[in-house]
Amino acid sequence: MNLPLEKLRLVAAVIGWGALLAIVAATLLPIEARPHAAEIGANGERFLAYFAAGALLSFAHPRQRWLVLGGIVAFAIGLEWLQTWEETRHGRPHDALVKCAGAIIGGALPGLFDHMIRRSRRPA
Repeated sequence: MNLPLEKLRLVAAVIGWGALLAIVAATLLPIEARPHAAEIGANGERFLAYFAAGALLSFAHPRQRWLVLGGIVAFAIGLEWLQTWEETRHGRPHDALVKCAGAIIGGALPGLFDHMIRRSRRPA
């Protein structure tokens, strides 16, 4: 299946925003209602969730890449703070750092790939 780049960006945007909604639910639901992936641990879950959201939304919105990354970082910090309001959860700076690292690394990859593709297309 050969989709044009703009359609791929639209699909990435829909999945990326869906990932953010899933992150909100997983972050703010009581701990017993939160989905778990025991194989990778809590830090792995945090990192991968924000990595995916950052990569998808950064790819979907290439002209607003820095705004997207800043928004996801602010989103991660804000959700971590909101966890302090749920009695079965706790917001910790370490968790926020893991989430921010995932978002930044995931969000940087589409920019790196775009840069590599532009360089490869330049005449020698």
